[in-house]
Amino acid sequence: MATLGHEDKGKLISYFNEEAKKELEYADDLKRTSSKSDNIVVKLIIDAVSQDSIKHSKIYEVLSKLIQKPMLISEKESKDVLSDINRHIEEEREAVEELNRLLKNEALKEGKVLKFLIEMLLRDETYHHALLVNIYNILVKGLTLEEADIWEQIWESSLYHGTPGG
Repeated sequence: MATLGHEDKGKLISYFNEEAKKELEYADDLKRTSSKSDNIVVKLIIDAVSQDSIKHSKIYEVLSKLIQKPMLISEKESKDVLSDINRHIEEEREAVEELNRLLKNEALKEGKVLKFLIEMLLRDETYHHALLVNIYNILVKGLTLEEADIWEQIWESSLYHGTPGG
């Protein structure tokens, strides 16, 4: 964010805050639409989109906050959450495997709506698994690179690189 000018930051902050509000308004509108339907599948899909809009609003809020004040994760926090994230990764992996097994079930292949909903779950669980693996790797990398970063700084701050006198 250091490359953004003050004016650019302000515009982005305003934009992200406005988008956060829009997403919440859209989520409310979707809830009203959902309440009009008696069809459980229609309600489910509209409610899922509504929840995604709430999630999007939160993402916009975080984008705004990060521009205002970048936040770093501490080494202690990284270590504290690594084992939990690892457990969640395993749970998501198991869910993906189970959903893939369900898609092969002959009884479920016949029902287009059933298959659609299982595929919807599978997409979400696969995405969740990838998100958790990525955040886990970022945390591990952050912890393991600290020593390497120190050595890189020593190297960069040394009087010479390579052979003495070079």
